Amino acid sequence: MSVVGLATLVAALALAPAAGRSAARAGWRTDDLNIVFVILDAARASDFGAYGAPRDTTPNIDAFARESTLFERAYAQSAWTLPSSASFMTGTYPPRRTTERSHVSTTTIATLLHDVGYATAGFSENPYVTGEFGFAQGFTSFREYEPWESYKRVENSYTHPDTVRSIDDVVAWIKASSGQGRFFAYLHLLRPHCPYDPPPPFSGRFDQGYSGKLDGSVETLRKINRGALVATDRDLTHLRDLYDENLAFGDREVGRLLAALRSLELDDRTIVIVAADHGEAFREHGRMLHTTTVYEEMVHVPLVVHFPRRFGDLPHRWSGVVELRSLLPTIRDALGLEPAANDAPSLLRVMRGNAGEGFALIRTIDASKRPLAAVVGERYKLIQGSRIGSTFLYDLDSDPGEKHDVSGSNRPLVLHMRALLRTAEASVPSGGGRQLRPETEQKLRALGYAD
Repeated sequence: MSVVGLATLVAALALAPAAGRSAARAGWRTDDLNIVFVILDAARASDFGAYGAPRDTTPNIDAFARESTLFERAYAQSAWTLPSSASFMTGTYPPRRTTERSHVSTTTIATLLHDVGYATAGFSENPYVTGEFGFAQGFTSFREYEPWESYKRVENSYTHPDTVRSIDDVVAWIKASSGQGRFFAYLHLLRPHCPYDPPPPFSGRFDQGYSGKLDGSVETLRKINRGALVATDRDLTHLRDLYDENLAFGDREVGRLLAALRSLELDDRTIVIVAADHGEAFREHGRMLHTTTVYEEMVHVPLVVHFPRRFGDLPHRWSGVVELRSLLPTIRDALGLEPAANDAPSLLRVMRGNAGEGFALIRTIDASKRPLAAVVGERYKLIQGSRIGSTFLYDLDSDPGEKHDVSGSNRPLVLHMRALLRTAEASVPSGGGRQLRPETEQKLRALGYAD
């Protein structure tokens, strides 16, 4: 991206509320339009077949992508669940200081759809995406799946929720709702999030004769991060295999949901979104898990959206940079509703060339819990920490692995990208806070979110 291009982005961001024509005003029917939104937790884009993974991790989602639009460069607005999910649900950026106690209290996708007459139901396997953090607002029904017994038996242990049950419940709800008017179903699956404990027949599918002692437990992964456990390259390959097996199990279950939508003949009147809230690291930049960096492995996520045929001939792949926070504006646009102030561009507008050059803003906290941010443009990515000397610039075209900092030879570009970051901050709501229940802190600790 050129300096001129970045200056244009700064101006475009300031003018973000300027609308284009909505989809509905272009003549598309909306009175029977359903929406299904699925999140796979901690699913990095690079491990999906449709994004170039060399093995068969996601055959169901890959097939779905061939009938939909795959966004090749979609970015989460944070590297961990709470601020990222709050961002895509509300269409806003995370606050500068993301904390474990942020609470969703503004308009969400669910409140928007509930207010225009949708039946709304949420199904969450993640203890962050719960009523305690404000995510249940707008949902007529909101189910939280948590393996309570594992917390009671052993301190800091964790067993995944039964995702098969979650899918069964979503499908049953859709079947009951499909003849009763428009519906919105949101499903937040915990797979492939740690612990990496794939069930049969997925366990062992990608692992080739590992004889070491490392497992995919949260405690093992945290020990590697702390330097208390040395992981060889073979150990890391084993952990990546377990993660991919976890992902393959999640893909099978998403495939069951997609098959149910087809069998109910809902394909042509349902927008279906499949995405991830953040990615996962395997020491590409020294860290395991997620949260503490904004490198590609933690923030580049899959995003596949099926638009019914009424929306016209849309591309099957889109190579521009897009943000997950565009999902709420996209739903507004699809339903013919007016955009809100500071809305991100609708994905429909983006694909029709009405939104300018794409960019993404990302916020998280580093390992010392200091603010960390990134701006991703079409070519360059700026990472900005809170310490002196913590500014890095990467040319993603020539250096996709983000190994070579070029900030020293591109000072004008760094200044422009910093300006974009400051301009974007004008639309960031202040972060709220609340005291967590002790059992919530225990559950989050068991998932690796607290030391």
